[in-house]
Amino acid sequence: MKIHAHGKFMKRLAAAYRAYQSTARAQAEAIQAARTAQAAPVIVKCDNEEDVTIRCLKREYCSGCGACMNLCPVHAITMEMDDEGFWAPVVDEAKCTHCGLCKKRCPSLHPVYKNNPQPTCYAAYAEDEIREKSSSGGIFTVLAEHILDQGGYVCGATMTDTFKVEHTIIHKKEDLDVLRKSKYVQSNTKTVYTEIRELLKKGETVLFCGCPCQVAGLYAAMNNVDCKNLYSVDLMCHGSPSPGLFERYLKTHYDMDKLSFVGFREKDYFGWSTEMTARFKDGSVERATRVIDPYYKAFLPCISTRSYCGNCEFSRLPRQGDITLADFWGVERYDSKCTDGKGTSIVSINNPVGEELWKKVKDRLLLCQDLSYEYVLSTGQPFAKPFASHPARKQYFNYIRNGASLEKAYHYAVKRKFDVAITGVWYGCNYGSVATYYGLHEILRSFGLNVLMVDKPFITPNDFEHGNTHSRRFAQKHYEISRVYKLRELSSLNQHVDTFIIGSDQVWNRGISRNFGMTSYFDFVDEGKKKIAYAASFGHGVDFSSTRERATISEYMKQFDGIGVREADGVRLCKDVYGVEAVQVLDPVFAADRSIYDQLAEESNASKSPIVKGKYIAAYILDPTPEKREALLFVSERLGIPIVNMLDGLMHKFSDNKAKLNLDNVVENLETEDWIYYIKNSEFVISDSCHGLSFAILYNKPIIGIANVRRGVSRFHSLLSLFDLEKYYVTDAKQILTNEALFDPIDYDRVNGILKKERERSVEWLREKVFSPKEIKTDYCVYPVIDSRLKEKTEE
Repeated sequence: MKIHAHGKFMKRLAAAYRAYQSTARAQAEAIQAARTAQAAPVIVKCDNEEDVTIRCLKREYCSGCGACMNLCPVHAITMEMDDEGFWAPVVDEAKCTHCGLCKKRCPSLHPVYKNNPQPTCYAAYAEDEIREKSSSGGIFTVLAEHILDQGGYVCGATMTDTFKVEHTIIHKKEDLDVLRKSKYVQSNTKTVYTEIRELLKKGETVLFCGCPCQVAGLYAAMNNVDCKNLYSVDLMCHGSPSPGLFERYLKTHYDMDKLSFVGFREKDYFGWSTEMTARFKDGSVERATRVIDPYYKAFLPCISTRSYCGNCEFSRLPRQGDITLADFWGVERYDSKCTDGKGTSIVSINNPVGEELWKKVKDRLLLCQDLSYEYVLSTGQPFAKPFASHPARKQYFNYIRNGASLEKAYHYAVKRKFDVAITGVWYGCNYGSVATYYGLHEILRSFGLNVLMVDKPFITPNDFEHGNTHSRRFAQKHYEISRVYKLRELSSLNQHVDTFIIGSDQVWNRGISRNFGMTSYFDFVDEGKKKIAYAASFGHGVDFSSTRERATISEYMKQFDGIGVREADGVRLCKDVYGVEAVQVLDPVFAADRSIYDQLAEESNASKSPIVKGKYIAAYILDPTPEKREALLFVSERLGIPIVNMLDGLMHKFSDNKAKLNLDNVVENLETEDWIYYIKNSEFVISDSCHGLSFAILYNKPIIGIANVRRGVSRFHSLLSLFDLEKYYVTDAKQILTNEALFDPIDYDRVNGILKKERERSVEWLREKVFSPKEIKTDYCVYPVIDSRLKEKTEE
């Protein structure tokens, strides 16, 4: 009896301990889930929550499914190609009634997951005759034939006679061939959702096949229509390549007038594989493997796929479709009996609707073997999560936008190579410097070049210029930035860059650049690389390098392919001190198209600032003094309008400068976009900054310049004398109180005429230096070196 009682006690104790363990495990999981939820980043998908239209959706969260276009009751939305060649919604404001339906039903903004998170899966394939016409196991054909046999409709992607990929609806089995086989291009769904909606209203049966995002778009576009007769199939999507890119690929690689067919998965030659085939009207055929074909090379590693695809919310469990299909790559490792080399599919049955359809067709298959969904998860398929975008994706499309061939875009993106690298002080917390480097960057991009901004080399730890500054925020928004190199590591940039340009501002002021060794003179750049200076500045009318340094600097400067300096004094110093020829060129602020700065001003929120209440004077003062303060108050009183005061961009100086200026309307937390906005929209500009005056001239403002002796008077004289505006600056702020000529109107017709002529000359000089042949001067080799490509051209 005692033993029996003891046994019961031990059982109860064991049960209690298991219950305790279960509870403890549940609590631990709940705590971990809470921590994960807290750590998860907050995803903001809308640029403007107040906008009730689909326009608010950020580009990276749009799948291009087309649901919004099909839902719009007034047809105010069209799907058009964006700058990467992907389909994206465009809202016609003139037609839009702001009903908000497009935003309310957007599947990206309101994703729905209702299917089985642990679906039943199969390895399957159809009879040989069907597989010969299919890319994989022929399962789609079997499903589609069943629906068509019942008098239903089938919707899928087709390639048109003009090689556009778009969704279409068929009603006859003899038309099924146009929907078969893989088309590795994002399909334009056009109005098929609307057409399906109308068919369902009539009681018709429809089978839809597409990418998961398109299936999500289909259901979103149904808008409460009864879907009992709708069957959906989604694909384990690799990601959707750009249709614009595919169009460009065809035009540049084939004679379109002779082309009759393009196939991504032709089994007649390659078998069950992924290779490219092109057939021509004369019967000839061209084939390329996926490792050679430039379109395939970018598609397979997800370089050319849509930005949304890398974080797709629908290539996951639970799946979107009633049934999911995929190639069963690596099936031989699972079970050699499940493959005969002609194509095997993975089939996932995601809900009762899919199960009902599957039961009706599976008896027609040659193979239908159970497959655990856990094994599918282990195959690397995009079953529970999408394939990530390649890190080089952004750079690839930058090259494509700039007109590079698909081959170059791929090679340079994967190898992280750039046409041009800009070195200089773009990271400095000076608004004018930020703007001038942006101008140079955009000029080079307008040449069709891809540009790398070389980051400030590592000199000391905790460098604030590597931190969250206004210049850094601007750069991260607009540039491709290199990693931070140590000075001795900069030579590795030669592996990634063809041409090096030392940019504008005081990069040759030796008092500033000495901390960076001889990098401002490209001591780290290989002999075979282009070396150009554009609008480089010494900052002053004298050179601050030592006698010992000058000989070394002179040798480096003689290796430059072109030297353009910002000031006339720079031309003189190059010749007299360093023995090199230089030309004076415009600061990029003037050389760039003004529209790039207009766009930046539009991005500013300054118009909402309480400081702006009508007309104002824009004052940009780097070094406040009592005399400058008095001059500002004088001009304000004389003109009868208030001042908006902007200070040096170095935030650690802001409080002191604000106290020194001791005026109202000082702008806090000023971004570069705001700085441009305030100058552009002002009535008058006063500044002790050369760049402050430059932007005032660019926007045709009345100006008063206060020459900043400490920062260099040479720049002021060079800038204003170029435009015959010397009378509009003073060397002492007190002079503003007595110099009436400072308020004389400026003949901006004359100024703009000079600017137009100088802009054309400066940009053409830079273009010629960038694109002219590189001459390598060496007398060391005992034999001449002839580039075979040049020899071939000569012989032609």
